[in-house]
Amino acid sequence: MALKTFILENSSTKKQRQSDIQKSVREYLKNPKAKVVYDEKGKMTVENTDQKVHISITCTNKVMLLVIYEKPIGIDGEYLPDILSPEKKIDYMTVAERFFSDDEVEFLRDSAREAEAENFVRIWVRKEAYIKASGKSLVDFPNFSVVEGSRFVKKCHGVTIKTFAIKFPDYENYAFAIAGID
Repeated sequence: MALKTFILENSSTKKQRQSDIQKSVREYLKNPKAKVVYDEKGKMTVENTDQKVHISITCTNKVMLLVIYEKPIGIDGEYLPDILSPEKKIDYMTVAERFFSDDEVEFLRDSAREAEAENFVRIWVRKEAYIKASGKSLVDFPNFSVVEGSRFVKKCHGVTIKTFAIKFPDYENYAFAIAGID
């Protein structure tokens, strides 16, 4: 099974998002009985299918991205104007010192001041994609790094992590990362 990506409109209700996910999975698998189920952490699996199916979603602003693959997969994204807006006055270093590894905090400290927010987002989406693919959680954020020196790593504990470029209207205002187990 090839990686399949769906670009969906982000609904304001959880029920509608779940319905949109269910419909997309059934259509892609050509299986009206396929059922998306959620565990206690919200991780999704697909039942009533002969294929092993892993799915991951990210919702940001007006967009919901859904990825389907035969191996564990994770995707995360952020709508940059919401985060990079000067009115937000987010102290990225304080958040980073709480959630990021020492290497990632140092990476941010070495960033030019005007690049700090964008680099913060680039780290955050990679970390989120990684934990979704690997089954870890937010509490694990400080325990792994997606940077090495002044560059982003391509793999973290056997999980490939990369920028995910997909085109849709206004796509340049989003940052996405995808992670998958080889």
